Amino acid sequence: MKREKWILGMGILLFFISCSKEYSLENSLNNNNGLIIGTDCRISKIAYSDTVNGLTFGIGSIAAGINTLDVVTGITKFDSLSSTIDFISSPIYANDTVYINADEYYLVDAPNNRIRQLHGLTDPTDPFSPQFEVNYFYDGIGYLTSKFYSFTSNPGFPYRIVNYTYTTGKLTHMSRIEVMTGDLEMDADISYYNNILPTRFLYLFPDEKEYPYFTQFYNFGTRPSNAPKDITVRYYDPGNVLRDSTVSSFSNYIMSRDNYVLSVQMSGDDQISIPASAGKLSFSYKCK
Repeated sequence: MKREKWILGMGILLFFISCSKEYSLENSLNNNNGLIIGTDCRISKIAYSDTVNGLTFGIGSIAAGINTLDVVTGITKFDSLSSTIDFISSPIYANDTVYINADEYYLVDAPNNRIRQLHGLTDPTDPFSPQFEVNYFYDGIGYLTSKFYSFTSNPGFPYRIVNYTYTTGKLTHMSRIEVMTGDLEMDADISYYNNILPTRFLYLFPDEKEYPYFTQFYNFGTRPSNAPKDITVRYYDPGNVLRDSTVSSFSNYIMSRDNYVLSVQMSGDDQISIPASAGKLSFSYKCK
């Protein structure tokens, strides 16, 4: 059975690889490479690599299979260093529900196809662990403004609230608060390039550590208007005592002629919300 699952996983992976467009980006200049991605496209793959002593090697990738109806049929995270599959999911759809596995699912708001709720497990490896819900709230422009976490056994009484602050179409600040004490669990600040306006680039929800493999491939509202420059995320112990932080910088954006990001250099720390390791991030797209 394990061998059959491995063969199935490798088959799906090879399908993703064969269907994804790979681009040579090494000699490209920002918005000057002649490449046009297309109309109404979205990220289908993020490949990440690093350079040591002048040699570039692949670290891994995360890819989504997206069919002609713009529906995600599978998500695979591949470790290039060990040639193994780290994660694989084949979502199942039933009316307004997207089952990401047998026990966890998203609910979709039909009129705009946005995610409105998540049903999850505190320990995804244990189906008997406490269940929780996340409710997503959007503003009139479609930006995700807050998330309320509550236990399924105690609905309507959030134990955690995440708030997002936007400035002229850009997510600039995040705070994640433990409701009972009012203490910060996390907060973050994001700065942007004023002159780089990518088409349908990454969602930047710095708190998203539970389900980052799904975030980039589903609809969580309007994406930021500008390309990120720096992300700083801070983690706190009870009493708002700073425990740790992660800082990442983005540079050397390579753009298509129609303003899709083809690659970017992410330096510094990994970010829990971005399903890729720091290094050179390269993007493939699926167009409608």
